[in-house]
Amino acid sequence: MKTSLAFCVFLLSLAAGCGGSSNHDCTMTGVSISPASGVANHSAAPPGNQQQFMPGPVLPKGCVPPPLPFGFATWSVSDPVNVSISNAKDQTNGVATCNGATAGAITVTATAMVGNGTVSGTAKLTCN
Repeated sequence: MKTSLAFCVFLLSLAAGCGGSSNHDCTMTGVSISPASGVANHSAAPPGNQQQFMPGPVLPKGCVPPPLPFGFATWSVSDPVNVSISNAKDQTNGVATCNGATAGAITVTATAMVGNGTVSGTAKLTCN
């Protein structure tokens, strides 16, 4: 419960802005994902069949990103049959596991709550 409350306070602070100037809106406008693309071998043993994706905030110019907790983003994949991705609130957050070969690059999406809405970003993953 404390973690949920702290997370909500964190998100509200993002929506409120940077805190320096009330004229400058530092609301997160998107989620960046690193790496932008990855490749993993579905027949390899872990970690060879995995790719770690790291989310980051996209902020207006001049805003300093706050420290972000594990799990500030929720992950999804366009091919959940062949790829799974962790939404755990720990160091495994954003780890995609190739369970089968994909026909091409699939889309990995990170979504974060901001104020009354959401922002997102995408990356690509190919499972050989």
